[in-house]
Amino acid sequence: MAHTIVCSVGTSAAKDICLPPRLAEWVTQQGGIEVAAKAIFAKFAEVRPEGESLQKTLSAEIHSLARIGVSNTDRVILLASETVDGQACAEAVAKYLERYYEGVLATVQSVKGLQVKDGLLFRREGVVNFVRSCLQAIHDYGAENVILNPTGGFKALVPYTVLVGMLKQVPCRYIFEQSEQVLELPPLPVAIDRAPFETYRSLLDRIDRETAIPRAEWDQTVQFAHRAMLEPMVEQNGHEVTMSGVGLLFLDEIRTPTALVPFLSRTAWSDCLDNLCKLTQCEPFRFLRRVASDSNLFQQAEHINVGNGLRWLKPGRTTDRYLVSIEGWRMLVWRAIREDEAGPKYAAQITLNPENDRRRYEPFTRMEFSDDAC
Repeated sequence: MAHTIVCSVGTSAAKDICLPPRLAEWVTQQGGIEVAAKAIFAKFAEVRPEGESLQKTLSAEIHSLARIGVSNTDRVILLASETVDGQACAEAVAKYLERYYEGVLATVQSVKGLQVKDGLLFRREGVVNFVRSCLQAIHDYGAENVILNPTGGFKALVPYTVLVGMLKQVPCRYIFEQSEQVLELPPLPVAIDRAPFETYRSLLDRIDRETAIPRAEWDQTVQFAHRAMLEPMVEQNGHEVTMSGVGLLFLDEIRTPTALVPFLSRTAWSDCLDNLCKLTQCEPFRFLRRVASDSNLFQQAEHINVGNGLRWLKPGRTTDRYLVSIEGWRMLVWRAIREDEAGPKYAAQITLNPENDRRRYEPFTRMEFSDDAC
């Protein structure tokens, strides 16, 4: 299967040219990025990607890609710094991949703010734009087809790459230090509690859209009790608030459609536990979990739309019925009844207004326990 490998790139491709602090000056002396890239590539163009050469002669990126198993059917996205030396090294790596893996599609992307001289700029722009590039690749090519490889260049990017992989269910593979071992962090079943971030969704969207907002507006909008929780989401620079790398990742996660989570009213809890659970072959919690996790199953189960966002769900040839509504990522279950008790006209007889009657049904609590709770 063809993969898209997202690979950070440093300057190890030019390790036989000069010391890193002088590399940018050397690139300029050569006449620019393109000419310098050809000169760097020429230094290892005849070295095959195998044996001891992988670790001793070739760059960290080539070493890791070879160990991962890059093939000529893959796409490799090389994320380089915005500096001329970083871009020249990335272009040299791309030339090498195209030579020894004929058919591979290797592209270089310069990441604004990615550099080693200004720590504040690195955190404020470099990390954010690096995370943005990773997310773009996942959106464009699908999480199941992407591999993240943060071996080259910036060790500070590794935790961010791992976090992207965990939340987006993408494997992260990289070479450990100077060894030959590939460390793989497989996709993990990790999710975030979206509710606190949904509260400030519009504000976070605006920061992302406008790059920054006045700090005074942030302090005025975000409740004091929520500031510690939201602090990793933003960078506070003087009188401005901008998005952080973690914030961009979490915002993308909030924007991504997800399975619904069932929340039952106190009445619905009583309906299920005191009535439906006593029926043989009636599994209310298993049914609610299934329809919440799959939009197609939800549509199939929809039986009667009564308006105001409310609809009755019907599992099949059973007597149980569920009155639900959707609020963002939550599926609110207002009632759970038996048609054989309520009668065939239950939809007309059991009426409520979500806005006016909400207090009577609250609190809605999350359905967290196992399916066999009955």
